[in-house]
Amino acid sequence: QTPALSYVIILGMLRPHTFALTALLAALSAVGPLTTDMYLPSLPDIARLLHASTAQTQLTISSYLIGFAVGQIVYGPFSDRHGRKPVLIVAVALYCVATLGCALSTSIEMLIVARALQAVGGSGGVVLARAIVRDLYSGSRAGRELSVIASVMALAPVLAPVIGGALQTAFGWRASFFVLAASGVIGIGVIWLLLPETLVNRAKEPVSPATMLGSYRIVARNRCYLAYMSLIACSYAGL
Repeated sequence: QTPALSYVIILGMLRPHTFALTALLAALSAVGPLTTDMYLPSLPDIARLLHASTAQTQLTISSYLIGFAVGQIVYGPFSDRHGRKPVLIVAVALYCVATLGCALSTSIEMLIVARALQAVGGSGGVVLARAIVRDLYSGSRAGRELSVIASVMALAPVLAPVIGGALQTAFGWRASFFVLAASGVIGIGVIWLLLPETLVNRAKEPVSPATMLGSYRIVARNRCYLAYMSLIACSYAGL
């Protein structure tokens, strides 16, 4: 009965054009800003308890941003080849392990490295949520879905420090990371049980630096893409 029940849930909840699927994709996209900002109220406590300087503590932010940027480059090509769902599960699993490493860090150096790995895992949700939208929707409907995701991403940095501050006050700086790790485990379960594979035609060529560079070379020559990317880059630079 369990497989049949799961099949019914998939058809009833996470099929295209349902709120449940949109909510899952929005949650995956919110991982990045939540992980960036939730622990910010804990920075002074981290510096004090891990005997780190202000500059060293700020490197936990920089390492995350670097890992987040690098991670986004590879998930698209791998998911085109191997499918959205398995790559997404691997990404969230890496995020959970790295987040647990953050929570258990005993030195600032360990936290800096764990934050970079956490970002590599977390960036998968952001990339693949958009890829799933493009698999399922087109035209104005795709624009609507991406707008909802963007709205959640804009709201997450507002709420994250409030949540992190409450956790810091009640339980200390490690609490934010434990909560994020637990959320990631729940996310893996939801993805595993409820998210169907959305990629219909998988890429035939194997993933390699050459094929990735070829794809990005095509994108980099698109003037419309470059214009939009420049606008987004300027807004994030201001942030």
